[in-house]
Amino acid sequence: MSIYENHSLTRTVSIREIVTADHFTGPFPPDYSHSHPDAWEICCCLQGDLGILKNGREVSLSPGQLALIQPGTEHDIHVRGKKSVNFVIAFTCSGEHLRSIQDSVIDFSEDQLVLIHKIVEELKSSFRQDDVQLHLMSFRLSPDSPFGAEHMICNYLEQIIITMLRNVTMKDDGTIVRSRHFHDAMRSYLVAQVERYIRENLHEKLTVEGIAAHFHYSRARLSAIFKEATGMGVNEMVTRERMRKARQLLAEGEMTVTQIAEALGYGSGQYFSTKFTKEVGCPPSRYAEEMKK
Repeated sequence: MSIYENHSLTRTVSIREIVTADHFTGPFPPDYSHSHPDAWEICCCLQGDLGILKNGREVSLSPGQLALIQPGTEHDIHVRGKKSVNFVIAFTCSGEHLRSIQDSVIDFSEDQLVLIHKIVEELKSSFRQDDVQLHLMSFRLSPDSPFGAEHMICNYLEQIIITMLRNVTMKDDGTIVRSRHFHDAMRSYLVAQVERYIRENLHEKLTVEGIAAHFHYSRARLSAIFKEATGMGVNEMVTRERMRKARQLLAEGEMTVTQIAEALGYGSGQYFSTKFTKEVGCPPSRYAEEMKK
């Protein structure tokens, strides 16, 4: 007699609710500055050009790209061109891995595009709407909704998220990272995102608290992850990147020391000079002269 042992299936991501859903051609509804306190939002550019303005920064999506917006982020969506086609959906879900890919612009595959169209089809056939285009902010289930439609919407959306996570952690040879290595792969991806954020915002007042809040981590947690992965603290990375950029600008010789200090977020040229001398070993003015020689 055979003995069977049950296995409880792990749900890496579990969709709980749909908050809003929009599939539109042409301009987005005006005055669409909004935020979802508890919901994530996926913005997909299917055709044309989609712009997302948040935290004073513009993110542009080209066809075949999507962005993930974290909960509680005030942002504005706008479209350039009448032939643009885009899909935006907000949802609540379980799964902490999403924090590592927020603010990322990710290329989606043909398989994911098929899933997006399937979600749109299920939404259109399941919920009543007044607009010609799909624009759901309240959900009135149609009595003619296909059997299992809501379940299918959850399944398709979960597949998109899981394939996103697989894609950003995929090895160079195209191999999917195995479960036992996934945590390390996501940590590496998070560290790479933090480093990119630092490089793109050297002109701002960068603090560990601010960077951690941007990625929805506590200061202690982000600092520990970053230190373990790189061997240096977040502030050390900020200083290293600022000094790297400062050496580049001094070598180009098109900006004064004061201008470089302002461009790199330092409060004064004197403080920048002191910091540069300590890190590099000579004052910025002397470094610029040496580069000219």
